[in-house]
Order: sequence, then C-alpha cells, then structure tokens
Amino acid sequence: MGDPKGEYLFINLGASHVRARLKGFGHGVRKIRSGGRNRAVVIHTATGRHLDELTAIFEDVGCSTTEGSLGEPIESLRNLGPTSAQWLRDAGINSVEQLRRIGPVLSFKIVKQQQPRASFNLLWGLAAGLLDCDWRELTELQKNQLRTEFEELFRR
Repeated sequence: MGDPKGEYLFINLGASHVRARLKGFGHGVRKIRSGGRNRAVVIHTATGRHLDELTAIFEDVGCSTTEGSLGEPIESLRNLGPTSAQWLRDAGINSVEQLRRIGPVLSFKIVKQQQPRASFNLLWGLAAGLLDCDWRELTELQKNQLRTEFEELFRR
C-alpha cells in the first residue's frame, strides 16, 4: 500500500523523534516515515492554523515543504554527539551548511558563551567534522591554530 494522499513536510529529525513530538497532535497528520539519516517526512493534510502549529513544533530543528531546501541536519556532522548537537541547536546552528557558513571557531564561541562547560574538544570536533575526518586526526599545529583564532576572537 502506498503513502496516503497529502502534503509533505520534510524535517531534520529522525522519525521516532518526530513521532514523539507529534504525540497527541493529530490535526491532519496522516503518516510519518523515515527520510534518511536524521530525517523524517510527515505526510499531512493540515492547513491554516493547524499547519502553522505543525511547523512550529519543528522550528528548532528545521522543516520545509521541499526536501532540497532543507539543509543537512547538524546531527549528521561527524564527531558530534547528542549533547553537542543540542548545544549547537540552542545556539541557533541547525544545519551543517550553517556551521560551514559561520565557521567552527565562531560557532564554538557562540556555544561556549551559552555553555561554559564546552571544551576545546567540541572545537576540534567541529573543525574535523567539516573536513570529514575524526577529531583525533587533527595535528597539534591545526589545534593550536584553532585555539589561537578562538582566543583572538574571544578578546573582541
């Protein structure tokens, strides 16, 4: 049996997390299916106020009516665990594209201001993730350059 008729809402969150957030919502939600790694698709018939309520539920993680306009979720970045991903989301960085645009050092500064317990390991993880390598593969020279850039930025 195929998907039910309705509009699609693409969400940067796994299907099980989408189901948990939508528990008890109902208003026009027909089906929730996986859309890939850390992605889900909600098939719905919501309109007007109900559609606004539906999209508001996923405002913090990113959602779109077209799959192509939705950036890769921040959880997809190599080296990030759930806590680090949540810190980035809390800082307003929801996608890998946003992180790439802002840069690892400024992103780390923003997170560090909100989460003082964030360590340089997060900075190493962000920088290495954008290079698609393990954070332990960064050389001491690369780490020192990142640390120096952060310290200069933090003085401003």
